[in-house]
Amino acid sequence: MQKLQLSLFVLSYLLCVGCGGDGVNRVAINGQLQADDGPIANASVQFIPEAGTTGDGALGMSDSEGKFSVISSRDGDGGLPPGNYRVRISQMVDGNGTVLPADATQAEYPDSREGVPAPYSTLESPLQVTISEDGGDVVIALPSESKKK
Repeated sequence: MQKLQLSLFVLSYLLCVGCGGDGVNRVAINGQLQADDGPIANASVQFIPEAGTTGDGALGMSDSEGKFSVISSRDGDGGLPPGNYRVRISQMVDGNGTVLPADATQAEYPDSREGVPAPYSTLESPLQVTISEDGGDVVIALPSESKKK
């Protein structure tokens, strides 16, 4: 009888642990955005899954050193599923080219513009990255001469 109770407890626990999640396997990454002139600060980064990659992609925001982490679900789950992704980078700059804070609005800076040139700032970005089953470090570098000064 005691073994049956223990078995039922373990089964119940395992079922509850699985409840509430979306069932998507995610791996942690340490990301950094770079350009020839240094890190890409205060930029948004979007991971768009390619065919065969599970999940809906991921979003993140870089800090002053270009480092970022990502969120890949509406529940705020960190990391992203292993697979192949197209990467879009967007960074807003003022009319004089000064990088704007991450929380800047168009109303506050009416002369702001996209600081990352097309196609890297569009959904058709040619930037690609493969996330392994182990996750780890991911460096996304804009090709030379692509970053506007």
